Amino acid sequence: MGRKKEEQKGGIYLLVVDVTAEFNVAVDYASDFAKANNGEIALLNIIEIDHIDHWGNIEGKMKKEMRAQAEKMIWEAAGRITHRTGLIPMVCIEEGKRSEAILETINRYPEICMLILGGDSQSSNPGPLVTYFAGKGLSRLRVPLMIVPGHLEV
Repeated sequence: MGRKKEEQKGGIYLLVVDVTAEFNVAVDYASDFAKANNGEIALLNIIEIDHIDHWGNIEGKMKKEMRAQAEKMIWEAAGRITHRTGLIPMVCIEEGKRSEAILETINRYPEICMLILGGDSQSSNPGPLVTYFAGKGLSRLRVPLMIVPGHLEV
């Protein structure tokens, strides 16, 4: 009678890290959404290295710098989430084409229940990932897609 029912986990919401203004809005919205739904956040930062494969001896140095930048960005976002919600997000850094890395991450972790992307609402194009996943990439997703308009105040 006096036993408290164990709270059910709300799943993991995948948020893709980037340097856009709409990403900051998406972080805040995803944080609040995860907390309200007893969920967690996974942050994914993708290092696109295809364009540096032909640079020869400086390739290693460029990859190292890109990795350091990716780590800095992801830990800043993680700190923002933890400060806002008290939750510690899962962090992932992958290399490759952005859309493919997102799909691979979603398929690798069955606990991921939603992809959250920030959409640029200040231009006629919401961004390449939103355009892809809201269009031809939608059929490749096994989870719902949430697009957070960049103009929202959270």
